Amino acid sequence: MSHLTEEQFEDILNGSLPEQDHTSECEDCKRTLEEKRAIAKRLRNAFASIGPNEDFVENIQSKFNTFKKVSEPKHHARSLRILTLKPIIWQAAAAVLVIGILIGIHVLGPETAMAAPAELAKIHQSNLSDEHMFYSESDPEKLAAYFKNELGFSPSLPELGHGMALRGCCVKHFRGQVAGSYVVDTPEGIISIVIVTDDPDSLGMESEFVQNSHVFYKGSFAKCNMIATRLGNYSYCAVGEISHEYLTELLRKLLPEE
Repeated sequence: MSHLTEEQFEDILNGSLPEQDHTSECEDCKRTLEEKRAIAKRLRNAFASIGPNEDFVENIQSKFNTFKKVSEPKHHARSLRILTLKPIIWQAAAAVLVIGILIGIHVLGPETAMAAPAELAKIHQSNLSDEHMFYSESDPEKLAAYFKNELGFSPSLPELGHGMALRGCCVKHFRGQVAGSYVVDTPEGIISIVIVTDDPDSLGMESEFVQNSHVFYKGSFAKCNMIATRLGNYSYCAVGEISHEYLTELLRKLLPEE
């Protein structure tokens, strides 16, 4: 099976080519397209927040005027006076920013831009395998004691019942630092709760939303969906091949009652 070319991906993203049936059959191309869409969305969000610094613009305008007086021939003075500098600065700044971002994306690749979600998905997949050290325990008190001994804190745990049960926990590494993770069996499937010190807005999620005055961050990687939120000194990330809505509900069970 041949994969989509970079040109075809670009044409799909800019709307000049409809999404191909191939992406519904090929997991690799589907994942690549999702990553490219996430990157494009971040670029749009980044440019939406850009605004001019008036002091900077005025400073450049002043320096330009001074340079113009001492260096340009008199017969050019009139034509130079009609130039509007602000659009030039805007265009140059935007061009530099676009080039820098595009170089970063093409040199580092979408894998780097999606590094945090990829790590979270990898931790979840590892939790489902038997090829790592995993503390199998369904008793919340024993699991909390294990966390306290290994990581120095006791995590927030969801209320069990309604088809939910703890499977166990383990110590992981995230972005080169030690992190904790525990696994919950639910009626919808298995969910990993990964607990990290990083702020959730630095985890490369696609978007954020608010429920009951609490901010959640929504993302995905490959087949894994993920929701992250801040609780105390840690960020809790719910990861699994389950809907974002269910992951959000599970994290809400960890929050203090309002």
